[in-house]
Amino acid sequence: MANFQVLTRNCDVNSRLREHCEEKLTHVGRFWPRVDDALVRFSQERGRFSAEITLISGGMITRAEERADDQRQAFDLAVDKVERQLDRYKKKTQTRQRRQNNHDNVAGTIIHPVEALPPEPLPTTGPELNGNGNGAAHDDEQDMVRVKRFALKPMSPEEAALQMDLLGHEFFVFRDAESNEVSVVYKRHSGGYGLIEPVAD
Repeated sequence: MANFQVLTRNCDVNSRLREHCEEKLTHVGRFWPRVDDALVRFSQERGRFSAEITLISGGMITRAEERADDQRQAFDLAVDKVERQLDRYKKKTQTRQRRQNNHDNVAGTIIHPVEALPPEPLPTTGPELNGNGNGAAHDDEQDMVRVKRFALKPMSPEEAALQMDLLGHEFFVFRDAESNEVSVVYKRHSGGYGLIEPVAD
């Protein structure tokens, strides 16, 4: 891989573990032949270790995080999660290549709705959004707990849905390659994906 990094917070990583990480991520190539960048973050909190893996290939990003009682176990669990995500991505990509219309006969999902339907509400609560760890928002407390900045890569809604799955998110913001507008794909509670497109007032 072109660039491999290990970052730590409240813990140290020895050379043996670093070599183990690089070797395991090299084997991920059977799912993703070209890994441009690989970043592993280790942290420790309250006696538990967390390992977060971020892989970048051709502008697509996959990320997984797991926790365990020791660093190696946390990392191995995160690698397993990454491989499952990439395996699903590979199968969906192959299915998409065989698809002749907007209907995915395997997953039963429709990316492009024929008519503009009222979108289902996006999640407004959750550990990352409200910061209290139990998914319940406080009536008197709506603090901004995290800010993420990222470049909006032009892509199709299908590519955005695949990227959302790779990240394990419930929704994904992207720039539509055809319209050049900022749009959102999201997972529907009833199954499949939804697409939110901007319209002029």
